[in-house]
Amino acid sequence: MRRLRLGASLWMALLFVLITTSGCGTMRNLISPVIPKRPELKKRVMVFPLVDQAGLEAEKAKKLDRDLKEFLKQSPDLLLYNPPDGTFSSLAMTSPLFGVATSSRLIDFAEGLGMNALIIGVMNPVEITTRKSGIWPFRRYKKFYDISMGLNVVDITTKTFSMTRIESEEYSASLEDSEKRGDKEIIDEYLKEALPDILEEQASAVEDELAKVPWTGKVLAVEDDTIMINAGKEVGVRPGQTFEVLSKGRSIPSGSGRSIRLLGARTGEIKIDSVMEKHSLAVPVKGEGFSAGQVVRFKR
Repeated sequence: MRRLRLGASLWMALLFVLITTSGCGTMRNLISPVIPKRPELKKRVMVFPLVDQAGLEAEKAKKLDRDLKEFLKQSPDLLLYNPPDGTFSSLAMTSPLFGVATSSRLIDFAEGLGMNALIIGVMNPVEITTRKSGIWPFRRYKKFYDISMGLNVVDITTKTFSMTRIESEEYSASLEDSEKRGDKEIIDEYLKEALPDILEEQASAVEDELAKVPWTGKVLAVEDDTIMINAGKEVGVRPGQTFEVLSKGRSIPSGSGRSIRLLGARTGEIKIDSVMEKHSLAVPVKGEGFSAGQVVRFKR
């Protein structure tokens, strides 16, 4: 049985009731708090190949990976990048509990390329259980197929997971049907039906999560009163925008052994003077002691 979702027709009916029973001012009050403010700067996101733990055929796994990226591309607030060939296999390790445990080397690699976040998706093995279903006295044994995908989003600045999320769909089949067709055929049918919804939900969750995180970047170089940062026209930087500059924070080890980076104190403020495609030049507005490696956080 699939999760229940509110149908489009019901949404339209509810919207019609609101429109016909409310004045224009009331509608604006109802709708405006719901519509989130669009981020002014785009996030650079590296999307690593989907980890297939479900044992899919190679072509199906590749298609699933392409489809996930297509959903993510629909967000106007994300700039997607693919890692160089072979990077993922050499810098990441698998974990049976969460699908993927990213290594510090993998995060450092993405940081060196100026990414804001990295995304690793995991297609989990299909879980099959047998249990009774239905209302007494019509309860019967059925086979249930749980199809799920996990998605991990790592914030590069803090080197922590900003989102770890599993989206799943559950389907059932009678024992007679499962014996007649076999699990593989049934799973292939349900995967085809479930995956578009799962991918869309995960992509939407990623967009919402990254929209909550302030845009951060790095000071690349400082010469006299000119400060270069690692963002330009590509992400939407414009002359006159201001950024807070944060000192280098401490790194503390986590239970897994990975270091978590703390943001340092605010040391000053800079204003963008000129913009190139991937870099910008700024001048100090407040503070002093600016140096390469400091974190910059978008202010306005």
